Amino acid sequence: MERGAPSPERDELLRTLDDLLTLLRTHGETKWADWLDRDRRLIADGHPDAVDHLLAAYGGMGSFSDLALHRANGHKIDDDKARAINDRLRTLRSAVHAQATALRERESRP
Repeated sequence: MERGAPSPERDELLRTLDDLLTLLRTHGETKWADWLDRDRRLIADGHPDAVDHLLAAYGGMGSFSDLALHRANGHKIDDDKARAINDRLRTLRSAVHAQATALRERESRP
């Protein structure tokens, strides 16, 4: 498959990123929302390195994988809703990672 070509996998990733961006922005997480929004636009435009840049957010200390939405971290979130919202964050974060990994693998096939 040609890298950057339209595909159902790419469309699914973009929809999941939209959901994740909405969640992050709703709760005041701008750093990672800005990173992911940039990658979302590049992926939509078919930029060849966009998926790799997106996946780079998941590695190392202080990475997107470590993010927890909580008032103590400056986020707009009620303590009684934090668990459910962070469960949703984990679900979307995992889905984006899995979809991006699958897309990268599919695009790397001849």
